[in-house]
Amino acid sequence: MKISRLPLSLSAISIALCAQFAVANQDKSLESIVVIGKSSSVSSSNLAGSFDYMGREEISYQHIDDLKELFTKVPGVYLSRFNQGIVNTILSIRGFAGDGASPHAKLLIDGIPANMHAGYGELDQLFPIAIDHIEIFRATSDPRYGLFNIAGNYQVKSRSDSSADLELTLGSFNTREIQGYFGQEDDTLSHSYSLGYRKNEGYRDHTDITKKAISGRWDWQLNSDSTLGAIARYSRYEGSAPGYLSEQEARDNPTMSADYASQDGGIKENHHISLHYDTAINNQVDWAVKVYSQNFQRNRWVRFSAHSDIQNRFDDQDMLGAISTLTWQIDPNWALLWGVDLQNEEIIEQRFGTVGQTRERDDQVVKRNRQFSYDTKGSYLQLQHQPNDKLNWNVALRVDDLSGDYSEFAADGTRSDREMYDFGLVVQPKLNVIYALTDNTAVFFNTGRSFQHPTGKAAFTSGDINAREMTHNDGAEIGSQWSVDAVELRASYWVQKAKNEFVLIDGEQKNVGKTTRNGIDLAGNWQVSNAFTVWANYSYIDTEIVTPSDTANVTKGNQLRSIPDFTASLGASFDATEKLVLRVHLDAQGDYYVNEENAGKKYGDYTLLNASADYHLDWATIKLQLNNLTDEYFEYVYDFGGVDSNGVYQTDTVHSPGDGRNASLSLSMSF
Repeated sequence: MKISRLPLSLSAISIALCAQFAVANQDKSLESIVVIGKSSSVSSSNLAGSFDYMGREEISYQHIDDLKELFTKVPGVYLSRFNQGIVNTILSIRGFAGDGASPHAKLLIDGIPANMHAGYGELDQLFPIAIDHIEIFRATSDPRYGLFNIAGNYQVKSRSDSSADLELTLGSFNTREIQGYFGQEDDTLSHSYSLGYRKNEGYRDHTDITKKAISGRWDWQLNSDSTLGAIARYSRYEGSAPGYLSEQEARDNPTMSADYASQDGGIKENHHISLHYDTAINNQVDWAVKVYSQNFQRNRWVRFSAHSDIQNRFDDQDMLGAISTLTWQIDPNWALLWGVDLQNEEIIEQRFGTVGQTRERDDQVVKRNRQFSYDTKGSYLQLQHQPNDKLNWNVALRVDDLSGDYSEFAADGTRSDREMYDFGLVVQPKLNVIYALTDNTAVFFNTGRSFQHPTGKAAFTSGDINAREMTHNDGAEIGSQWSVDAVELRASYWVQKAKNEFVLIDGEQKNVGKTTRNGIDLAGNWQVSNAFTVWANYSYIDTEIVTPSDTANVTKGNQLRSIPDFTASLGASFDATEKLVLRVHLDAQGDYYVNEENAGKKYGDYTLLNASADYHLDWATIKLQLNNLTDEYFEYVYDFGGVDSNGVYQTDTVHSPGDGRNASLSLSMSF
């Protein structure tokens, strides 16, 4: 059995400017929370560190093709915008790449995992009107989750309030959108429903999308101690893909589509149903359990260059799971939490050639035909202690176990099987501490171990099942919070180290070696007046390949690919009159190398300016949203390069320009 060790090295000092921190409240709780926008009542589940919160006020006014654009306001979050139809955007934090190479953050919607098998977070099943708030925790010290919880997690919570809302939008690129929400609460049953439809032709040629989503939520008050909830969702997203351009083409004509990509695009569908049961067993013990069934399906046609053939890529992923949390409040100062989670994934992963360059699959040209199961069992114990109004700490131990079966099929039906590597028990210790120095100042510290697990074929072998070990990430963060009058600040320094880290290149793994990441997070919020709020954040990120996996050591000391050296965000909201609200948001990031060899140019830096205005009428609200006001050029860049016959690395970059200046006008009504 392979057991991981407690991290031996912890890190030094810290700083991270954010908004909303409660040093000590009537519940005697100590928390380190960032609220983006106006203050709100939030709980951080006894996590000490970079915990950020975004409420409906900062979410509901936005009209976007991809919900991940909401996260541009969050400290230390950066986006890889592929803009390729149903494969659109990936979120990243804490010095991990955002191009799908290193899945590293858990996404949950209403407490249910929403990562696909390889880690891609699927948020297109929602529209902004359906979201109540978003929580983001960046660290390795959260024991609640195992898979993909390498650097932190994102929590999206849906609405359940009593309201009836309808919003109609027209915008650039022939955008048409409708969003609706209805919710009703009473003593026994609370129920809510949302729907959304969005269609546009896109900034670039051949980027048409049609997005539909519908959901329902029902919560029954069974008795004074127990509730039962049910959530159902369905979404469908159809999109054309413009392909990638050369650097010169992208600069000269960013709206063009690649000639070879005329058939690129696809459809994805999501189905979800879950049950949520909460009960107070007695005055000291609470139990919460969730069970879920969901399906992610993608059918994609893609051609990466004029020299390659079009492929049909089909993925069908069924997930069944259960999550249980038992909380024992031993006394007012001590609590014990026991969590258990189980998940079964049944995966079909196929890649076929086509008949000519058309959207017709050729079953005789099999590039990939895989069927496998992937089972995860996890459990944790967390001991919490708050001896007084100044100190709050908790320590936890989490254990995960992976198992599964794998089969691959050739064109003639020949089947080959593999076994999953024996990773043993993956043990992850966690620690969170927060201490109030004064009524206005607190310091916090967290440390923990997380793990990077292989996915797909790479998790299985036809040889020695003991030939591979799990990749561990050991991280720590130390920081401080300061709050006085209307100003709230947070600052932290963090570090994260890994051994035998790997990246995914087109679904196949490449070992990078021993790596280290560190950075500084700064965030702050200033409630200038009842009408004027300003918030800002800045994150510095440094990465290094300490010991390369290659014997030539050509990448030793280099930076990891596709990670900006900084991110920054500045926002302001001003109630100009009782009827008029004005907002502005500046989003910026630094540049980066697109390969571990650090060859060629750096790409990826940008500064984007967005603004919005809401005007309240007696019967409705008119909303104007302006994006990329300065028409800044920005792009996603990927490198297909490699080492030539002379042993010299040659870059071969492809480019996907982001959206230019655009606007939308909405009419919002509440009944």
